[in-house]
Amino acid sequence: ALLAYAKASQQLLAQGETGERLHDVIGRVAAESQRAADVVSRLRDFFRTGTTRLERIWLRELLSSVASRFAAQAQQQGIDLTLHPAPPCALWADRLQLEVVLRNLLANAFEATAERPGAGRQVRVWAHQESIGRVCITVEDSGPGVSEEMVEHLFAAFHSSKASGLGLGLAISRAIIEAHGGSLWAEVAERGVFKVLLPIGEAPSDGP
Repeated sequence: ALLAYAKASQQLLAQGETGERLHDVIGRVAAESQRAADVVSRLRDFFRTGTTRLERIWLRELLSSVASRFAAQAQQQGIDLTLHPAPPCALWADRLQLEVVLRNLLANAFEATAERPGAGRQVRVWAHQESIGRVCITVEDSGPGVSEEMVEHLFAAFHSSKASGLGLGLAISRAIIEAHGGSLWAEVAERGVFKVLLPIGEAPSDGP
């Protein structure tokens, strides 16, 4: 996000823009910088002490917020990003930590989908109530999927199929989800399918 906004600022300056549009983009750079600092700080605290800052989060709002940050990238790369309506339920969770997990899953889905021809690039996100008190979030992509051999090592730290990757993203994501009393796994399939199972928090009588 920081890179995208920084490039947008450069383009606006090159066009001679000095007004409201430029100020808006610079404001987004500052906001994303602060968000990144907050994420790093929160993850540092989590791995040092297991600390989570719980709050009631509406699932629909959480998924919409995360997916919206990939809208521009989807348009640029010709990816059909679809967010299906989620159940009207709330989670009792650490928002920043869950955003880290969902962003990581979506980023991986985008990378996998990029291997497909333009017309076949699809990423879908949806959620459904798995059982009483639990909700399942699914991130599916049209990439090559996960094999039996891959699934055994996929969530191991320092194991990565990416040339530039450290193999920490999925390991960190699973640790966060398990700290929330949930689980994260990949399904063996010809498409990429990752699922997050989380407990539903006690929701107020009204909400989104």
